[in-house]
Order: sequence, then structure tokens, then C-alpha cells
Amino acid sequence: MYSASKSVLLLQPLKFQAQVWTTALQSQQIEVIEEPAGISFSQLAGQRDAIERANIGLLLVDLGAQQLNAFDVCRWYHDNYPDLKLILTAGLRQKVLSTERRLALEQGAEDLFPGFQQDNILPTAIGRVRRILEILRYHPLEEQDLIDDLMTFYRHGAVPAHKLPTPTEMAFSTSRQSCPIDLDENPQTSTIILPERAYSVQRLSSPEEPPAPVQPPSIQKSKLSKFYLKASLVTLLLLIAGFWGWLRSPNQLQLSPGQGAATLALTPTFSEVPDVPEGLYNYGGSATWALIRPEVEDAIAEVYPNLQLRYVETVKGTPGSGQGIKMLLDGKIDFTQSTRPLNDEEYAIAIKRGFKVTQHTIGLDGIAVVVHPSLNVPGLTVAQLRDIYLGNINNWNQLGGPDQDIIPFSRQSGDSGTADYFQEYVLQNEPFSSSVVPIYSTTDALRQLNRATGGIYYASAAEVLYQCIGKPIPLGLSQDQRIPPQQGKPTQNCPPARNQPNLAAFRDGSYPITRPLYVIVKENKDREQLIGEAYTDLMLSEQGQKLIEQAGFVRIE
Repeated sequence: MYSASKSVLLLQPLKFQAQVWTTALQSQQIEVIEEPAGISFSQLAGQRDAIERANIGLLLVDLGAQQLNAFDVCRWYHDNYPDLKLILTAGLRQKVLSTERRLALEQGAEDLFPGFQQDNILPTAIGRVRRILEILRYHPLEEQDLIDDLMTFYRHGAVPAHKLPTPTEMAFSTSRQSCPIDLDENPQTSTIILPERAYSVQRLSSPEEPPAPVQPPSIQKSKLSKFYLKASLVTLLLLIAGFWGWLRSPNQLQLSPGQGAATLALTPTFSEVPDVPEGLYNYGGSATWALIRPEVEDAIAEVYPNLQLRYVETVKGTPGSGQGIKMLLDGKIDFTQSTRPLNDEEYAIAIKRGFKVTQHTIGLDGIAVVVHPSLNVPGLTVAQLRDIYLGNINNWNQLGGPDQDIIPFSRQSGDSGTADYFQEYVLQNEPFSSSVVPIYSTTDALRQLNRATGGIYYASAAEVLYQCIGKPIPLGLSQDQRIPPQQGKPTQNCPPARNQPNLAAFRDGSYPITRPLYVIVKENKDREQLIGEAYTDLMLSEQGQKLIEQAGFVRIE
């Protein structure tokens, strides 16, 4: 028996889903308290004290609950009762999109599960209950008890007889280390809230601890020679394209480094990319890349099941491009993702340690500026944006807005590639004003922006436009050249409608603030170089470029 009992409050309007959850949770000595399907948000929020007295540690709320918005519940409990965990379910859905799960996490939920299906209740229940036990910090999964209770549930006719698992299926389910569920449904390692989404992270216990040893695959000289030739050709094309872009639009260069594009003969699919290794590889870096990672990792895993990519977060500082590059130089990871280029000091450190580092452009990102939704300003020039973050402009009435103090937010330069880029190309290497409020992540910034009517923040357009908190404003090099970062006018119906990045303006250079997305590769003629260049080739394939565009970024053309 376990002395510290746990309870879960269940709000599941679909009878079958409620029965499965109740059976599965009770098999683990978790008390289940069911709320009526028609409960309203005010009624649920009013039960806060009763929830605390009942030692309820988790709310399990379905998106189909008719009288309340599950996301409102997430935000309210996250802000007012942060110790209470909440998981959302979509009982009518067989699968949830990674973008939907990301939204749920951003609203304060621990996870978003699709509904149980009659033909795979057992394996999915094992994974989801294990996840709940981890969230509640309760005992390890008592798998046999769960199986026994669910089999009793089967035999009582809750599931048609032809859906019952066979003995072979039972043995297979109990012997697996993970469940046959989409990774977004059932993360097997600890899931944490990072700036844009939650994803599986293996934390490093200390900066000095070396990564887990992995047997390197054999690398032949001819293979590396082919890598060098391929990398050189791509780099040459991008240099020519950058020069062409400079000739066409010299005024854009200081704000949009690396702009211009070459027509590349892309490998069609991941399966056609040569020399992709097997094994476990660690990577890290940019928070902006979190919008790309889930779909890319899932697609890679489908084609290369023996290749495991694991995002690693440092224990020092905040997740970002700068931290990722440092970890690569220190030998903590095998390759990294970045939204800023390598600097001279980083090149020098690599040479001193006996290897080289190279950066490969795989896409383009636009930087959007957002303000509080109630703030009425027509837009900004880049010069005005610069003066705000240098402290030269401190009231919105100086820019045609209301008499309201400006509260600028920014992530920390050094850790964040976006902040480094902003300081170099917008502030022209001058320091941020002391009035700038430092924040940990974009999620943190938007929460503070929602409470600060004079607030302003900048981030990747793909990050901030998807969320419904900040209002995007047009930017330009002059007042008559201001371009919105989103397609069309900002939507007033968010959600369900959401602003989409203005990829056409980012691509043609009419939008003034864009920057490349990089894969940083360690050239050491070893396993790190092999996976770094293979990952670059995957991202530069037609399939990889489509995934980049779907995530809200500009593809290489």
C-alpha cells in the first residue's frame, strides 16, 4: 500500500472514455472523482478549496466538455493553482497533431492525449497511465494490475468480443518498453515546458559530465570526401546567392544577413538521403527550432527507426543558440541548431581544440514584433524599434499611441540567438537599455505582455503569431514601407483562426527583419561530423524543406 494516496478529477463527457480512464487509474490505487459533463467553468473554478481538501493532484479534462473551454481551465489553474496538474484529452479523435499538443502545453497543460480506440486500449493505456504516475510523482506502474483490470473491463462487454487482444498481443504489450503510440501522445522521457513547446529532453547532470558513450559507426574516407564536396558546393551556391541578393537590395543586408536564394537540386525524400547513420545522437540549440523539431523527428524516425535523435538541454543558462554552440564546442552534443551565425571566437575555440565548425543555412525566419492587444499603434520603423530597446523612446505617445509607458521585453543575449541577432543587426551592437525586462522564454514574455498594456516583445514570427496573446504590428525601414509580419490583417478570432507568417514578404526581402536558420556541424572526421552532415542533408531535402515551410519558415529555393 502507498501512504500518500492520489486522486484525479475526471471530466470526460464520453461514457466509454470515462470508463477506460476510471478502470485504468483505479488499478493503480488512484481515486477517481467524476464531475458531471455539464459543469461550467465557474462551477469548476469554485471548487478549488474542495479539490485541495480531497488531495486531488490532477484534472483530466476532455476538449469536448460542452459548458467550458478546456484551455481557459488550463490557464486559470496554471495561474491560480500551479501545483495542480492538468491533462487534456480529445476523446473523439484517433490522433492529435503536434501543433495542437504544443498549444495545449503552452496553455499550461501537462499533455494532450487522443481518445482510446477499442482496438488498442491496452497498449495506449499502459503508456498514458505511466505518464500520469510520473506527473503525480507516484509509484512506478503496476503493469500487471492494469492489464488484469482492463481485461476484466473487456470481458464485461465494454468492448466487442472480436476486439479482445490475443495472448500473443498481450505478451507483446507487456514486454515492450514503450507503447505503439505517436511520440507526441506518449513521451517516454521527462517532458518539460520550454519556450515554444514541450518535447523530450535528457538533462545533463553537470557541465563536466561526458555524454553517454555510443559505438561510432565506421566512416570511410571516401564517404567523408563526398561530404566535403557536397558541403562545399552548397556553401558556394549560398555565397553566390547572398552576393546576388546584396546587389539587388543593398539596404536590406544589415537587417537580413544571408538573404537571397539559389535554386538547389534537392533530394526528394528522407529515404533517398545517403549515408544516414544509426545509433543515438544528442543535439541542442535554438528555441525557435522547437517549432520544426517534432515533425522532423517523427518523419526521420519513420524512415530510419534505428536512428535516435535526443534533444539535450544544458543545466546552465536558458535554452538557445548560444548555449547549443557552447555545448557543441565542449563535446556535450553531436550537432546543434542555431538562429545566429558562428562568431570569430567560436571558430577560434574550435581550431584550438583540434576541429572545425561549419554552419549550413537551411531556411529563413522573420522576426515579428507584438504588443498588447489593446494597444493602438499603426506600426514601427526599425529605427523606432531600435530607440525603444535603447531607451531613447519610453512612451507610446512619442509614436502616435496613447500616453502609456513602454515596457520592452527581451530574452537574454548570449543564450538566445534571437536576442544576439537583434542586438547585432537592430541595435547595431549597442547594449540593451536597463529598462528592458529580461525574460526566460517566449511563453514567459507573452504571459507578461498580456498583463502589461504598454508591453512590446520580438521573436520568431512562427512562434508568436500562432499564439493569441500579442498583437503583431507592421515594420518597415520607413513609415511608408511598413509590412505586416502576418498574412492579411491580424485575426480577431484567435483561436480557432490563427495568424500565419507572411512568408512571401520574408522571402522577397520587403519585410525588414529576417535571419537564416542554421545547422552547426562539428568537422572532426568522426561520428559528430557524420550525423551533423546527414542531418543537414535531411533538412535540405525536398521533404525537409516542406516541413520547414509548414512550420512557418521560408524554405531554401
